[in-house]
Amino acid sequence: MMWLRTRLFADSGLLRRRGAALLIALVIELLLLALLLFFVPPLPGRKHGNSLNTFGIEASKGEESPDKKPAEKQEKKAARAQKTQAQAQTQPPPPVPTPIETPVPVGPPTFLKLSRNDYQQGDISKVPSRAETTDGASTETADAGGGGGSNDTPTAGRKGRNGETLYIAEWVREPTNAELNPYINENRARFPGFGLVACRTAARNRVEDCYELDETRGTGFAGSVRQAAFQFLVRPPRVNNKLMVGEWVTIRIDYHRTVRER
Repeated sequence: MMWLRTRLFADSGLLRRRGAALLIALVIELLLLALLLFFVPPLPGRKHGNSLNTFGIEASKGEESPDKKPAEKQEKKAARAQKTQAQAQTQPPPPVPTPIETPVPVGPPTFLKLSRNDYQQGDISKVPSRAETTDGASTETADAGGGGGSNDTPTAGRKGRNGETLYIAEWVREPTNAELNPYINENRARFPGFGLVACRTAARNRVEDCYELDETRGTGFAGSVRQAAFQFLVRPPRVNNKLMVGEWVTIRIDYHRTVRER
C-alpha cells in the first residue's frame, strides 16, 4: 500500500510538470501569433466600416491615359493652325495676268453686218420722194416696189366686223390653182361661186388675221379663201399717196370648174 501511494504521488507530479510545459508552449504560440498579426501590413483599399470601395484601371505602357489625350489633341490642332498660317503668309500672291492688246488692222474698212430689220429700214423704195409743184409746195409720193399711180386705193364700201375701213386689195401676184385647190371642200363646192374675206396687210406684201365676210351660200368658199390667204401677195392700200401697212383689205376669189381637153 505504501508503494501504491508513492506511485500515485509520483504520477501526479509528472502530470503537473507536463501540464505546465503545455501551458507555457501554448502561451508562447499565442504570443507569436499576436506578433505576426501585429507586424503584417493592412491590405490596400480596405477600410473599416461601411465605406465604398473604388477601383481604377491604369493605362498600359503602350497607351496614353485619357486625361492626357484632350490636351495633346489641342496642342496638335494649335500646331497645325500655326503651320497653315505660316504657309499662307509665306506663299506669294498669284501673278496678275497682263491684258493682251489686239492689234488694230490697218487697211480698208470691213463690211458692216446688218440685220433683217436694218435692211428693211434701209429700203429706199419705201422712202417718200419730194416733188415740187408749180406753186412751190412740195408733195410726197410713195412706190410699192412694183410701180403704181398716185391715186388712193378705193374702199370696199363696207366696214369690217370691228368698224375698220376696208379697202379693195390690189394683187402683186394672183394665186395659182395649185395654191387654191387644196383648200376647196369637194363635198360642198358648187361652181361657179365666190369667197370673200377681210385681211390685215403686213410687211413684204403679206396678209394676216383674215376672217370670212361672204360666199356663195353653202359652198364654203369663204373658208377656202381664208385658209389659202397665207400665200397671197397684195399691196397695202394707198391713202393720201402713202402706203398704209396694217390697214385692212378685202380679197375675193371667184371659183369656176374647168374641163381639161384630152
